[in-house]
Amino acid sequence: MKNLQTIKHNAQKGFTLIELMIVVAIIGILAALAIPAYQDYTIKARVGEGASLSGAFKTAIEIYWSENGTLSDTGTGLGGDTLGLSSVSAQYVSDISVGTGPVLDVTLKTMPKLGDAGGKCFQYVPSHPESGRNIEWSVEAGCTSGTEIASKYLPRD
Repeated sequence: MKNLQTIKHNAQKGFTLIELMIVVAIIGILAALAIPAYQDYTIKARVGEGASLSGAFKTAIEIYWSENGTLSDTGTGLGGDTLGLSSVSAQYVSDISVGTGPVLDVTLKTMPKLGDAGGKCFQYVPSHPESGRNIEWSVEAGCTSGTEIASKYLPRD
């Protein structure tokens, strides 16, 4: 009798092979779903560098608007020289430039860490407010020259 109880007690120790296979399959499915989402998340975070670097350009345009009441300079066009800004680059951003409108074009570097977003660009487009109102910025895929970035990588407005 004691022998039968010992056998039953020993049979309940550890995982069976089928339980172990089920756990491994569940972990595999979760990993297959999580890894692509994580990669998109990290690329979007790297693209966000362009959003933070463009802040100085947006501020300069807003100051120009508050001082002059217009978003264009009739002589030379509202560009980086008029605003006292030069082109900028950083770890993931190859260029930020002021286009007509004035639209801010943010171009990303071509590098593996940026995945599908590498070498692409996006732009910040200002609203043309009435006198005495603030400028509001919207972010859009594409730019004056270059290939537009996928919308899933765009930073927030």
